[in-house]
Amino acid sequence: MDRLVTVLLAAGLGSAALALLRRQGRRTKKTRVALVDNGSLKPEATKSLRRLAAALSERSKLQVDAVSARFADRIKAKDLDGKKGEVLEGWFKRIHEEDPQTEVRLLPLLIGPSDTLTKAMPESAKKVSALQVEIAPPLVSLCPALFGGQESGALQLAEMLRSRLEEIDLGPEDTVLLCDHGSPVQRVANAKMAVREALATAIGREVVSCCMERREGEAYDFNGELLQTVLLALPHGAIAKVALLFLQEGRHAGPGGDIEQIVAGAMEKRPDLSIRTTSVLAGHSLLEDLLLKRLEQSIPLRVFH
Repeated sequence: MDRLVTVLLAAGLGSAALALLRRQGRRTKKTRVALVDNGSLKPEATKSLRRLAAALSERSKLQVDAVSARFADRIKAKDLDGKKGEVLEGWFKRIHEEDPQTEVRLLPLLIGPSDTLTKAMPESAKKVSALQVEIAPPLVSLCPALFGGQESGALQLAEMLRSRLEEIDLGPEDTVLLCDHGSPVQRVANAKMAVREALATAIGREVVSCCMERREGEAYDFNGELLQTVLLALPHGAIAKVALLFLQEGRHAGPGGDIEQIVAGAMEKRPDLSIRTTSVLAGHSLLEDLLLKRLEQSIPLRVFH
């Protein structure tokens, strides 16, 4: 069976290989899905994750739980409508205690293949070996053997961002910036660059890549310049629209968050500028569509060994 999977991948038949992997050893058992984000200490991030999980549950007819890689269990229950937040290890333990034969699918609410996906999820899953676990790809997956062209997710993210830009009245002469959090992992930055290229095509103009924060040094130049640096370097009187490649509101992209403070600081130093930012991608119907597609593309945990 594994040899057949290898042949399918070599032939570029990634979808067929994924389907075969998912059927291999499939048991008719109860299925539970964890929609997993990086985690935040801000209650709104967990509430947003829960709203999205509920929407996916309704559409998929599967039970989808909101689970964070970290932090969410440290938020007071009273700030989360009386229900404590869950993190991966605690969720796995609960599911195993309820039914050790449960089939589990982890659905990452992540732009690219960050360490949360490649390390935290598999490591947490391996601690409960009795469970049958599958992990879905991130929103943007650039693995050519599995996903190519329109299937990578970059076009879908670009369309979400295009519509968000329209919501803030994108003008023909506006400078467009694409800003993400920033990552020490180049493969995550590669996902952002794929989205940038797709967005530039979608809106018919150059899109400048930047990040909220990054580590210093040439080794991390794949992140691009800091948002603050790019804003302060704009021509006199420029109108800038910042497309936020952020999935949920929280400490960074929410009201009073880091992005808002960076923009306010730039406008204080450069009152000649006009700067507006898009809203986050949570709540966009296309995000639900893409997540449901990724859910069907999950692969067995053993592939991560």
